[in-house]
Amino acid sequence: MCFPKSNAIIILFVFFFFTALNVNAQEKNITDNKSAFYSFDSYRLDRLVNKDSLYKATILVNEAIDFSKKNNFKLTEAKAYNALGTVLVKTSNFKKSESYHKKAFQIFDSLNNKKGKDLALAGLVNTYVNEKNYKKFDSIYPIAEALSKSLNSEIYFINFENLIKRNYYNSRNNRLLETSTRGLKIINNTDFSTLNNSKDYRTENLKQTLTLSYRYYNSIARVKVSHANSIDYAVLLSINDKELKSVLKTDMSTYRKLATLNYYKYLYYTNANKNLDSANKYLLKSDNYKYTALRLSEEKEARNGELISKIINAEQKLNLAKEIQKKDAKNSKIFLITTIIVSILFIITLISFYFYFKGKKNIEKMNKALKASNSKFIKIDKDRLEFFSILSHELRTPIYGINGLATLIDQETDKTKKQSYLDSLISSSNYLSVLIDNILQANRLKFDKKSLRLKPGKINKIVNHVVSTVAVAAKNKGLDLKIHIDESDENENVLIDKVAFSQILINLVYNAIRYTKKGHIAINVFEKSQNEDNITLRFEVKDTGIGIKEEHRSVVFNAFENKAFLNKNSSGSGLGLHIVKTLLESHNSRIDFTSTPNKGTCFFFEITFEKINIIGEAKKTAQISPLRDMHVLVVDDNKINLLITKKNIEKIEGYSCQTVSNGEEAIALIKKKNFDLILMDINMPDMDGYDVTKHIRMFNSGVPILALTALNSNEISQKAEEAGINHIITKPYIFEDFKTVISSYSGDNESYCRIIDSEAI
Repeated sequence: MCFPKSNAIIILFVFFFFTALNVNAQEKNITDNKSAFYSFDSYRLDRLVNKDSLYKATILVNEAIDFSKKNNFKLTEAKAYNALGTVLVKTSNFKKSESYHKKAFQIFDSLNNKKGKDLALAGLVNTYVNEKNYKKFDSIYPIAEALSKSLNSEIYFINFENLIKRNYYNSRNNRLLETSTRGLKIINNTDFSTLNNSKDYRTENLKQTLTLSYRYYNSIARVKVSHANSIDYAVLLSINDKELKSVLKTDMSTYRKLATLNYYKYLYYTNANKNLDSANKYLLKSDNYKYTALRLSEEKEARNGELISKIINAEQKLNLAKEIQKKDAKNSKIFLITTIIVSILFIITLISFYFYFKGKKNIEKMNKALKASNSKFIKIDKDRLEFFSILSHELRTPIYGINGLATLIDQETDKTKKQSYLDSLISSSNYLSVLIDNILQANRLKFDKKSLRLKPGKINKIVNHVVSTVAVAAKNKGLDLKIHIDESDENENVLIDKVAFSQILINLVYNAIRYTKKGHIAINVFEKSQNEDNITLRFEVKDTGIGIKEEHRSVVFNAFENKAFLNKNSSGSGLGLHIVKTLLESHNSRIDFTSTPNKGTCFFFEITFEKINIIGEAKKTAQISPLRDMHVLVVDDNKINLLITKKNIEKIEGYSCQTVSNGEEAIALIKKKNFDLILMDINMPDMDGYDVTKHIRMFNSGVPILALTALNSNEISQKAEEAGINHIITKPYIFEDFKTVISSYSGDNESYCRIIDSEAI
């Protein structure tokens, strides 16, 4: 059966037209709802709570929550959640109250609404003090106090009242006296009309109410601390029942406090005043209030049970109403679509079936892809969260050690102990440097191969430097560090990327130290083969640690995945071995290992290096001393960096140093004074090192300018060359390498400069 194309087009047009009408009608309905003005009625709610009309208050709040969710009014939703938490405190449902206040705080925080956050924190403070959960109270109160104080809010004094109650409930009488006395002094010196009100209305007589509440607790504290000194009863006797009852009308323990007040008056007339008639009168009043408090407490417990049941029923009714509303909307839409489809189905049956089956197939395919993608993203997010949690610990541990050891070094007078602390400080610093290098390396590599910067170097020198870097870490764990390097020609050098290769060895050795509790770590370098141009070396890093099970071999070198079997043994970042593998791929090499659980592991790899002979000319150049005093200018905005660089320059014989902290000063000084060498920081405010160098080159093209920077030299080399920078020294550096580079600029020795490797190894 075949249909004319024109008829099919007309029918499809009618279908889409009615569908668009339906969608537009729904959108209009939503827009009309959103356009309706809605503001949360805080005043009405507070009146209901004060009158103990908690059921009505709950209905009001749940309606507000339902409306705000439906129309995406986040501010109203946050206010409603906070109000529901306040209502639930009155029913002693503290856990629920806490959860709603926290929900409100999260929404206020996402909206950057400080007044709302102030109210939510005040709700938590009130919940914890009534729950008598002092641990949580003590943790949240300073945060709430700081925020309300910064906002100049009346909540500050309400929170302070809860602090007084916290000391009262916990019988910390001295603190109660101190806080209530301080509170009275602060509140008496505050003009409440100047405060920024946290709600949409001002509470009447708030200052008078809070003042009397502070006085009540202050009077109790004075009597308890002084042990019934008659002078300290003066404040307590000045408070009458009627006035206190009006102030405490919203307090959950009003009659108990009235009973306590009259009981202390009874004690006064019994012990201090010796007036038995008055004493009996106040004792009788105290007992009456006590019995009333017990009766109300029993009634409240019964009412709370009934009220909670009503609240649950109300929530269920609201949820049921929402479900019915959703179903009605869904049914209306289905009915409209069904009507349209049925009316045209007999004309476009074949077309409908075609698109139906095709659409169904596509949807299934998309759903499968979405499920797979979602699972992948969930796993990635989980790994990311775990990685940053571990990374936070890994960064804090050496930073804490550095700070603590610096303090111990400053305080210690014993030279032996001070040197021990200094060794540990260097170890923590080295570990932190390696960890940060790994993070930056992972970011730069993006798990791809790295471009190597090959320069002449000696293997034994690089290995010995790695050993010096990790030696203290091994010593601190009581591990022996063993080294074996096959002998080689003294003049024989290899072309090597010292930074990348050092990172390989340092990661492997630190990894071995981390998983070894006792025994030793061994670094072995064996010559496998060589010819006139190349030499192949085998490198081994052995330990006597926990070992690796064979079942984990497939994930050892995978980023993050290796945490699966290391979690119980270490809190390492999980990046070190993956970076080792990636860097070795750049060397056209592969890493492998042999391991026996609980006995140890040996990681090994082989690299073929190109040989190069550096004859005596280089050594001779490195030993050239300046013919005259050399004047060096160091430009850096960091005072500590200036100090370190200045001290290192002055260690070199025949060199003196001057420092400036910004580019403009440097330009002005260079115009007035001749310098033999300039060390330039790259990252500086106002003018960076590139701009400063360009300005200097306008009037002085001859003075050598060396970039002294923590930036990766590969990334900045082109910009440095374009600006007129002669050389890049990457921080952190080894002093001897630094000295060699600086010394090479004491004369016209350009040839030697080209083979100097100034990066840290």
